[in-house]
Amino acid sequence: MIRVLLLSILAGLSTPGDVSAGAQDAAESTEEVTPESAVRDVIGRLIPAHADAFAIEFIPPDGQKDVFEYDGADGRVVLRGSSVPSLLAGLNWYLKYECNCHVSWTGDQLRLPDKLPMPARKVRRASPFRYRYIYNYCTFSYTMAFWNWPRWERELDFLALNGINLPLAAVVGQEAVWQAVMRRLRLGENHISEFVPSPAFSAWWAMGNLEGWGGPVSQSLIIGRAAIQGRIVARMRELGMEPVLQGFYGMVPRSMIERFPGAKIHETGQWCGFERPAMLDPNDPFFVRVAKIWYDKQQALYGDAKFYGGDPFHEGGNADIDLTGAGKAIQKAMLDANPDASWVLQAWQGNPKPELLAQTRKDRTLILDLFGESDPQWRKRNGFDGHPWAWCVISNFGGNVGMYGAAEKVAIHPIEAINDAARGNLVGIGGLPEGTETNAAFWDLLFEMPWRTEPPNLDTWFGRYAGRRYGKSTPGVQQAWSILKDTVYGARQGSAGEPQSVFCARPALRAPQARAWGSLARAYDQREFARAWSLLVAEADGFKTVDTFSHDLVDVTRQALANLGVMYHRNMADAFEAGDAAAFDKHSRAFLELILDQDQLLATDHHFIVGNWLRESRSWASKEEGQDRLESSARALITTWGPRGPASTLRDYANREWSGLLSGFYHPRWKRFVDELKERLNGRAP
Repeated sequence: MIRVLLLSILAGLSTPGDVSAGAQDAAESTEEVTPESAVRDVIGRLIPAHADAFAIEFIPPDGQKDVFEYDGADGRVVLRGSSVPSLLAGLNWYLKYECNCHVSWTGDQLRLPDKLPMPARKVRRASPFRYRYIYNYCTFSYTMAFWNWPRWERELDFLALNGINLPLAAVVGQEAVWQAVMRRLRLGENHISEFVPSPAFSAWWAMGNLEGWGGPVSQSLIIGRAAIQGRIVARMRELGMEPVLQGFYGMVPRSMIERFPGAKIHETGQWCGFERPAMLDPNDPFFVRVAKIWYDKQQALYGDAKFYGGDPFHEGGNADIDLTGAGKAIQKAMLDANPDASWVLQAWQGNPKPELLAQTRKDRTLILDLFGESDPQWRKRNGFDGHPWAWCVISNFGGNVGMYGAAEKVAIHPIEAINDAARGNLVGIGGLPEGTETNAAFWDLLFEMPWRTEPPNLDTWFGRYAGRRYGKSTPGVQQAWSILKDTVYGARQGSAGEPQSVFCARPALRAPQARAWGSLARAYDQREFARAWSLLVAEADGFKTVDTFSHDLVDVTRQALANLGVMYHRNMADAFEAGDAAAFDKHSRAFLELILDQDQLLATDHHFIVGNWLRESRSWASKEEGQDRLESSARALITTWGPRGPASTLRDYANREWSGLLSGFYHPRWKRFVDELKERLNGRAP
């Protein structure tokens, strides 16, 4: 946006000649957008041939509940809603349940007739959840690190169609805020460049876990990400969403310890082998000064926010700080910036500690119970003692691509919670995946739950899902999805993310690990899953022109091969331990060939190609500005993660079964291991 670019210049980020191609791409002259025009713009982008087939009406909420309706009148579909997100959620419900269509992170099926069908009756749904939240901090690095505006525009339309009204927006563009703050505090440019990380790692920077990793970044990247963030939050507001921006909770560069010796600035230890940023004690008067600079600079760039995220001591950290006073001071700084602001905190690994919340205003907080599908905190913490909170799921860790999701828990637990007398002040529901663009069925179910007051029958739900996902169905497809419901999306799911692929595991004979924590075990009958695969293969000829079917067939085949790989690996290990060189040669060759088979399969679907990720990373810089460095950080995230060596406890955490990564990284790694074992079997010291 032009306003954002001008403000960035005024904030001292650049001179006009520094504006990059990325920033120019994000720039546009804006016209006033009304709620109705925002809705019509989404319809025009999604189904342009039917843009005039809808009447738009805004209606009052049902008490405090957001509501949508649709019916037909005078040959048009009438969409009604109490807000832009609720009205667009109604549009999505109409497309799913009246038109047999589907919109997802992994492809759309929008085969509509020339004349849209009229609803047989009025459909009306009210949400018992005031807030529908989306995103984990990690999502901004594991999936969205290098997105351009067209990808963001599509994403924001997708969020609106799923009724999201509270999206996290706290990561993109933080480079510009910190640069402005550090310049205002007269920290040198070298301190800034050492503090700001690559976008591939900016999520953990915002959470106070590391600084500078993957950097330094170019000035054009800083300006470009500020510009695109301005456009993101502007579009969120146009679509009736409240963006959750970053709050100042005391995280500061470690270089400030020496620069401001009179202030209480604490070392906070390490996180997974990284030196954490420092912590400015919120009880110190200097905190008030820095917080005011922070909020002034952020507001100048991105406007006011009614919600600010920020978690002191996320996943550890230590400092001798009075938490009770700290919580009060952090929230006061937010309220000084905007008296209507609320502090959004993540309930994870014991945080936020009761002491931190003790003197905060309950009416100005929102707690996200992150891991609701596996480790809900609200029961253990007395419904968070009256603080407003949201039931949430993570499901995906590290952006891993395995088929997985605790569908039964998602269908039942939020309904149980909202009807539980001990729920406390439950006001929201949220999806907080570390990575997206996987498991469309699971997320489709979650996005429906804010509009349900009874758990859906999953047999019926998955049956209808298959039909709208592909625009048609057959008995074979229905049976396949019934099996998928009971296996990869079955009742026993709910551990720390999807079962891992042995292909992506760091080589070992027994219990190889694809990440520092994770399991190769499957909580379902793998023979049944293979039967679902065979049923889909048998139906493939009838779905040749359906892109969503093609994607799902690749994904199910990928999972079947990954499951088979565990057996192949076990055969190889058994042969080695038996000292049978011939059998080891046979089984190891088959195992290595299976990895390459997987690579070839995944090359047929753009969602599973590593080159897209690498190309996106390079698009944010020229060669002179650090294009190779950005690509290097993109490669590191999905392989070594942190610095190489035994201290890197996050290695392989973000593993991906992607074409190019399998053939170029995982296969050579396994082959070196196999070659060493062959040497041992032949009596030679490797």
